[in-house]
Amino acid sequence: MLIRNAHIDDIDQLISIEEYCYSIPWSRESFEEELTDNELGIGLVAEDEGIVAGFALGIVVAGELQLHNIAVHPDHRGKGLARALMESVEEHCRANDLQRVFLEVRRDNEIANRLYQSLGFQSVGMRKDYYGPDQDANLYTKEL
Repeated sequence: MLIRNAHIDDIDQLISIEEYCYSIPWSRESFEEELTDNELGIGLVAEDEGIVAGFALGIVVAGELQLHNIAVHPDHRGKGLARALMESVEEHCRANDLQRVFLEVRRDNEIANRLYQSLGFQSVGMRKDYYGPDQDANLYTKEL
């Protein structure tokens, strides 16, 4: 497994993963903005056997990282890719003197909630209907 910076050439694979993982996927334009117009952000991909299998994208605001999107293709789950991506996100933040990471995750996504908790993220609230009707989000933060 390799974690590396995301490139615009990865966009088709990122979109494919996004479409597998989310009922309302990001548009191509959203990915293009994240990868090209986001100088203060982070874009990482996880390669598994030479294939982009997951990604993490976020933006820096006031010395903090807001993680916008993280996904692992279903065929590559259970291999530790999400954990490796999150650990790389934290390494990037520390190297750039960022103070904390914020993220939202679907309240009913038990696997992701357990992952963030196991990485030391603290629940700081909930956003009702964040992902749509009856699709609430848990808010997490981690001090670095």
